[in-house]
Amino acid sequence: MSKAVQEQVEKLFEAVKDLHSLEEIKPHCEQFNEWLNTNTSYSIKSLGTVLSRAGFYKKFKSLPLEQGKNADSEPKHDAQGNVTGYELKHYVLLLCGLDKSHWEERNKSTRVSDRLENGQEISPDEYLEVTGKLLESQDLHEVAVGLIAATGRRPHEILARAKFAAVEGQSYQVMFTGQGKKRGDKPVFPIATLYPASYVIERLNWLRKEPTTKALLKEVANENPTDISAQNRAIDSRRNGSLNRVVRSYFGDKGDKAPILNFRHGEEQDNNKALRAAYLALATERDCSGAIGSKMLYAARLAGHFVKDAPTDRDLQNLVTTLGYVDYYLTKPVGFPDAPEKEKLSNVRVNSSDLEAIRHLQEELNLPNQQSAITYLLESFNSRLDTAKQLQSAQQRVAQLEQVNSELETTNQLQQEKAAMEASAPQQPQTITLNVAELDSWLEKKVIEVVNKLTQGQVITPAANVTTAKSIPVKIAPIKEEIDWQAKTDAEVWASKATLAAVEKIRRSFQAICLYNDTVATGDSDRLAITNQALRDLSGCNGLLVRDWIQSHEDEVISHNAKFGMENKKDPSNPASYANKGKDTNKILLLINEEFLNGEGFKKSAKS
Repeated sequence: MSKAVQEQVEKLFEAVKDLHSLEEIKPHCEQFNEWLNTNTSYSIKSLGTVLSRAGFYKKFKSLPLEQGKNADSEPKHDAQGNVTGYELKHYVLLLCGLDKSHWEERNKSTRVSDRLENGQEISPDEYLEVTGKLLESQDLHEVAVGLIAATGRRPHEILARAKFAAVEGQSYQVMFTGQGKKRGDKPVFPIATLYPASYVIERLNWLRKEPTTKALLKEVANENPTDISAQNRAIDSRRNGSLNRVVRSYFGDKGDKAPILNFRHGEEQDNNKALRAAYLALATERDCSGAIGSKMLYAARLAGHFVKDAPTDRDLQNLVTTLGYVDYYLTKPVGFPDAPEKEKLSNVRVNSSDLEAIRHLQEELNLPNQQSAITYLLESFNSRLDTAKQLQSAQQRVAQLEQVNSELETTNQLQQEKAAMEASAPQQPQTITLNVAELDSWLEKKVIEVVNKLTQGQVITPAANVTTAKSIPVKIAPIKEEIDWQAKTDAEVWASKATLAAVEKIRRSFQAICLYNDTVATGDSDRLAITNQALRDLSGCNGLLVRDWIQSHEDEVISHNAKFGMENKKDPSNPASYANKGKDTNKILLLINEEFLNGEGFKKSAKS
């Protein structure tokens, strides 16, 4: 929605920039206000920020102002309400956006004051332990949050702008460039790192090389080639949801009674701003001793609020911004955690053809380097070796059971022969009865001894009045061969009803819609948003399975829909709320199916 506001601001500016009377300017202002009231639902607290980001105030302040032509003077007041002077403002600034009463209401907030009066304690050991786990992760969202927690930088700075350089003689400090919100300035200043600087630099480089990160930066650069601020806002908009989910998962979520990072006053869960505040508390407590003023000034420099080479006393007013981040406190010392130990790498000689195969595997599995591909191969081999050992063990067990069955059958045969001999022998009731009992007891003991040996010592108690034993056949289910569905044709995939085949149908349907939007569609009217309904219709799969797939690929779905402005403006981070309204989806799906799925997916007859 902020992009739409920016377009309306541009339209208003172009319409009135050369007008020099209130009568000419006023209708355009009324039209702009009507659009805002009809198409947006911003609160008074957020509208001023949205307009500022869209360049509303900056644009009209840049025009030459003439009293009574395109501008009028407005009184300025001090804290007691006394008039201290007058300020000339363009008519647009007086007629559009927030009026004087709105600004007064907006400025009555006590959020920061309340937060400072209700500070929260941090456990440095727990915070650093979680940060270390995130930095060590192979998930790019977790690594990004780990870098935010360890350096106090903003999300768009970590993902796109920040550059860290080692500082000679300082193991826990880097020279930082790339700060946002500086309106053209490019400050360079040292900041503390909660983990070793070399390790932080290494993890930042890893994050930037990830294909998903590269794709995101390329997309926002293409959308706003010259406007870095707009690119930063787009990056934050597309990644804040996934990054905040990591923060809530690791540091504390709504309803947690004992979060790792205590919730700031007035908030019900943690977020990236909370990590920035926590970082300032830990780094300042660790590295700065002395008066409260000294610590305040150090925190302001870390946050980038006070970075001039030769600041004056007047610049101290920037410390007010820092106050909004100093509501955490510590009662325990902050340590200097080490980077995790790396396994030493060795050189391996391989044939050229094998090296090409390793590179191909690395590319196919999207692995960071060749040693990761080799590790994958070794793990796969060990997994298959374990399976082979389990199979061999199962075969040995079957052989043992077959031997038990054979012994029991032999025993049964002996008992039957004994019974036949007794039936044909001369009648000696007293002696025969005694011999049969002794023989039965002897046979039973021998059978139990054999079974105990074969079952590795498991004790089997004699069963009362048992004269025969029944053998039990054992069946071992064959090991199923794993199917590589990505290597199958569209026809083979859609012909199968296997669960993994269904997942592949959804994946191919997603890729087909993306390719269609990127290469075939000509405008907004014939582009198709990626929704549960669209993927369900195209793949023919169950809606619950499609829902689970979208949740596990949420960032890709959000990013693609946002690229063409097809997300839900009121809830962009929730793909389940997306919809294709006013479009002939059957016609579009039929075209996608024929062009990209060889006609195997969406069936026109089923949807007509």
